[in-house]
Amino acid sequence: MRQKRSKKGGKSLRPKKPKSDEDFSLQQIRLWLNQARQGRKDWRILLQDLQTFIASLLEEKEQELRVEYFDKAMAWLLESKTLSLTKAQEIELQLRAGQSYKTYGAWEKALSTYQRAVELCDAKAFQRPKADALRWIGNIYLVQNRWRDAHQAYQESLKLCQLEGDVVGEADVQNALGTLHFEQGNFDQASSYYDKAMELAEKANDLDLVATIYNNRGTLATVQGQWEKALACYEESLPCFEKIGNTRALVNTYNNMGMTHADNGNWSKAGHYYDRSYQLAREIGDAHLQATVKLNRVELYLAIKDLPLAEAMCQQALQTYIGLKDHLGEADALKMLGVIHTRRKEWPRAKSCFAKSIQLSNEYHSPLSQAEAHYEYGYMLSRKGSKKEAGKQLRKAIDLFKTLKAEKEIEKAEKELRKIS
Repeated sequence: MRQKRSKKGGKSLRPKKPKSDEDFSLQQIRLWLNQARQGRKDWRILLQDLQTFIASLLEEKEQELRVEYFDKAMAWLLESKTLSLTKAQEIELQLRAGQSYKTYGAWEKALSTYQRAVELCDAKAFQRPKADALRWIGNIYLVQNRWRDAHQAYQESLKLCQLEGDVVGEADVQNALGTLHFEQGNFDQASSYYDKAMELAEKANDLDLVATIYNNRGTLATVQGQWEKALACYEESLPCFEKIGNTRALVNTYNNMGMTHADNGNWSKAGHYYDRSYQLAREIGDAHLQATVKLNRVELYLAIKDLPLAEAMCQQALQTYIGLKDHLGEADALKMLGVIHTRRKEWPRAKSCFAKSIQLSNEYHSPLSQAEAHYEYGYMLSRKGSKKEAGKQLRKAIDLFKTLKAEKEIEKAEKELRKIS
């Protein structure tokens, strides 16, 4: 967001840049807050604009600074005495601040902020925002691979939604439970929850949620090798997200479309959708989404044999996942690093990456990630000439893919196994 300047001959509103870039950024934020308050903006819009403004001041690699600046900006905003909030507005402020922290990748701060909102919802009148807070707490646990904690939070949220007759909230939780089962490789159960969610969302005529569920169904179809079905689902969701301006959902949908085209070997279209996804992820300043798109782009760079760029993207994604404590994201990044080392015939490094990826995938209960790592490990051993060991890894991959009903992946792994038999 560019600062306005006074008319010709007057003084600029932009402060003179001090020696410290950090001090300059803080001055910019304080100046913007003053201007925003003078403009008498609604506090909800002010908070949303603040997040966008901070993102515009800092590079994506400075996630910790964004969090620090958001903390300070929130303190200045609350200390300004321009906000006189009711209990309901204070709860909403906590929920919106939690969403901002989640965007910055500060998941523990997001958790504590959501939990503060839950504590504030001590009266019957605040059961719906409490249900929202519990669902969002579950979402944080989900990306941290804390499956039991996520399930508990979702169940508590679901109970409140049903007691309140909140059909949209119930649909949201059913959809989240579907994603929880999807991440654990329970695809039949995931599909069942998505069906329940869709029925409720259509009943409530919530187009945004209907589109979100189509997107999740598309992801499930992609993993199972049903590419045409997947793209049809994404085509259902995309126009709705574009119409209502749901940028975060667009990031996910474009990324998913890129993955589907990449799985089908259509690299040109995959690159097109990854580019659109990454651009929007940068605009909203979401570190986790940016890392996800970067990691997916690695396949493109491998396809054009640009190994240095592939490794650079992979390392960037890996460091983000480690910082965010996304262990399955870390596992996927290590798997792709193993693929890169395989291309270079750096066998010990590849073996180390695959072994660590398999360990994390097993520890955090992701059979899909584990199966993919076993397959790539087997492929590496085959190229190295260790056919017996390669066979063991490929058979493990096939067994896991069969439990997931991932037909395309089963076919690919069996084909590789036949080559060395």
